[in-house]
Amino acid sequence: MRSLIVCTILSLAPGTVPSGGIEWQASYELALTQAKAENKVVFVAVNMDGERANERMVREVYRDKVITKLAGETINLVSSNNTHGSGKACSRFGSISCVEHRQVDVHVRANVLAPDADGFVIAPQHVFLAPDGSPILSVPYGVTEAELEWCFVTALRSVDEDLPLKMSSKARPPARLVMDGVFEGAGGESSQPLTREEALDLIKELKKGRSGGMQEKIKQLATADEPEAREFLTSILRAGRGGGGRRGGGGRGGEDRRGELLRWIGAHSPPSYWEVAAEFLNAGEEELRAEAVVAMEQLGSPDSLREVSGRVGKEKDPQIKKNLYRALGAVGSDDSRARTTLLKRARDGRDELLQANALMALGTLAPDEDIDDFLRETVAEEEESAQVAALLAIGLTRNAEWVEYLDGLPKDPTLRRRTKAIEVSLGVLKGAPLSTMEVTVMAAGSDQIPRERIFGGSVRRTGGKPDKGKRPPAGGEDDASEDGDNAAGNL
Repeated sequence: MRSLIVCTILSLAPGTVPSGGIEWQASYELALTQAKAENKVVFVAVNMDGERANERMVREVYRDKVITKLAGETINLVSSNNTHGSGKACSRFGSISCVEHRQVDVHVRANVLAPDADGFVIAPQHVFLAPDGSPILSVPYGVTEAELEWCFVTALRSVDEDLPLKMSSKARPPARLVMDGVFEGAGGESSQPLTREEALDLIKELKKGRSGGMQEKIKQLATADEPEAREFLTSILRAGRGGGGRRGGGGRGGEDRRGELLRWIGAHSPPSYWEVAAEFLNAGEEELRAEAVVAMEQLGSPDSLREVSGRVGKEKDPQIKKNLYRALGAVGSDDSRARTTLLKRARDGRDELLQANALMALGTLAPDEDIDDFLRETVAEEEESAQVAALLAIGLTRNAEWVEYLDGLPKDPTLRRRTKAIEVSLGVLKGAPLSTMEVTVMAAGSDQIPRERIFGGSVRRTGGKPDKGKRPPAGGEDDASEDGDNAAGNL
């Protein structure tokens, strides 16, 4: 089950790796022609200026030694509508001119991506195309080096199964992975992230309390990865409003929409907003606390591990605690103590609800042979509810090496929940979107709060062209990365 764990990437045959990072190709059409002629994968990176997740991709991920080595095995395109000087070589991407990456942007937008009705597309976004130009896989929003490594290796092996290429032990699939298609839509106007200057101006406007469309403007502010924005939204939540009431954020009167705002933050804000949600882990009202926990799970920031793990041991409400186990798996995927805590709870069958959620959380942890063995044991020996959770955890790993195991399991028609768990997990492992597991996971975990960031979003499958909508002005702002993964930009 774990054959792809030895790191041999750096011993690959030499590829084209520039000193500054990935070597980008200048033409979309020529890249596709070359890919078809040489049977190669095309890697498409969608990027834009002025947003932290995008900046981190350029500054760190595209310069990572493992990533640049892998990119030497693919044909690489960067799609950006911004301009970075007037020189022959772009100061941001290096190996091509701004005119060229802007032209790539036009072709990628028309032939690969799926803009929303207003013409917005998500950035950062990464798409891997087969030699015939069809999508192998894609990931909206930012990704870590470990996640992008998984995507590269998976895409390359889909074209050449005999390629002598293995993943490191850190590699893992992104939560918002889309197989055989691209993410569709960019979330609408309120999800467009703001520049720092725009965020500060909007805070001033909201403080006056006379702004129309208060709720939507508060949501838009929640996309800004700025400390002032986080502080302002925390003050709104402390004041007992969620924005959009009759008196706006923080005023008296109007309905309490704090839970709605926390849910929005979990689905759309940068990971740094865990600081906002964390304040309400023990806020009193069960509904608000539950929203805060699920928001922290969806934000998935490793920086929040101490808060989540500390709360797990203190929490008494089983409905909150079961969500804390899920959050612990999301924020502590690499942490040995989180793994120990979840394994201990998953082995304890005295509370079926807590055991099921701890089991599913195991599927979000870094690859581990002990966890793999434990999931097999659970499927073979435990009661049906635990078996269902373990089977869903296998699906949540997104590790296709589990396919043979699941295919070989006996299908007992009297155990309908177990059979359904096998079906949906197999579907995901064979390329179906994670959204196909959502209903089954929610039932197994007794979930009341949707996890839009994990399961949500529509997918445009291969074939046809996206509806390009209108093309907004150049230079807009902008989806699991560490710095801000909510970015949907009007490139």
